[in-house]
Amino acid sequence: MRALTVVRSVTPGRLRTPAEAPAVNDKLPRITVIVPHLEQPRYLERALCSVIDQGYDNLELIVMDGGSGDESLELLRAYDEHIDHWQSDWDSGPAEAVNTALNWATGDLVGVLDGDDAYLPFALHEVAKVLGVEVGDGPDWAVGSAVRVDECDEPLGEHPADPPRSLASFLMHDAGPLPGSAVFYRTELLKIMGGFDSTFRLAYAHEMHARLYTAEQRPGVIKPAVAAVRDHDASLTAAHALGCGDEFVVAAERYGNQLPPTPRYLLWRKCDEARRLYAAAEAEIAADPDRRVMWSQLLRRPWWLARDGYRRQLLRSLGQAPTAMPAPADADRRAA
Repeated sequence: MRALTVVRSVTPGRLRTPAEAPAVNDKLPRITVIVPHLEQPRYLERALCSVIDQGYDNLELIVMDGGSGDESLELLRAYDEHIDHWQSDWDSGPAEAVNTALNWATGDLVGVLDGDDAYLPFALHEVAKVLGVEVGDGPDWAVGSAVRVDECDEPLGEHPADPPRSLASFLMHDAGPLPGSAVFYRTELLKIMGGFDSTFRLAYAHEMHARLYTAEQRPGVIKPAVAAVRDHDASLTAAHALGCGDEFVVAAERYGNQLPPTPRYLLWRKCDEARRLYAAAEAEIAADPDRRVMWSQLLRRPWWLARDGYRRQLLRSLGQAPTAMPAPADADRRAA
């Protein structure tokens, strides 16, 4: 087991000085950060430090480890004085872990930070500016921009904070799902919604967001980038890409019935094509393991399946006739 090295302020991007910290009201809302984690010690320390180093005075940090059998527990013990509560016990997945933590949360606001992601400097101050207002005077949940990074913290691109305008455009997710680590909620809202659906092991945040859109709860926007979202082969969604894609389809079908006939039909057709592609991917990987990398890259970004070019090319290569469908921009305009 390696010796622990305490890491401070390791989040990517230019670090702002304290003088550059966003101005907020004197009465900061209490923010609970929940970190679900399982056997990612390489990134866990970065995640913890990115929360601890926020310099946010009204913070609660809860870490829910799913029973790691590696050095993760040693890391948690090393940071014990900075963590309000942590436990290491088996759970059915991150949704169950987060729901358990919500029972203990004392914050007015909640952020769920994946154990392999990190907050950017002063992220929580930015959250407080948007959600730290009286209930009814602002949104009840909000999404910020995120920076995609690799396993070495090198930037790969951005997830802009541009949430869809309608349930239809959200379920079509042409721009990709909302980055979970860059989303924050009023604690009371999550409790009213019944918490996260633990039957979704991979896309539990996406299902919650679909539920919120269905309830006509639209997110606010936190303009600055607030999180670094890690893209690596050992992540849960990368390792189980087929399952993640299937859960996206299940969520779309569950809430698609709320749509008017035309966008509902477009969504149903997209879901049908996605299921055929996932089935083809599973069959191809079983027959030719060398093609796993190609399919993994595609299925880690299931919203690509909404793009006409990708879908048509893949269906042709699989010997299936592509179904005619409007370009995503046209479908989005009709759905909205």
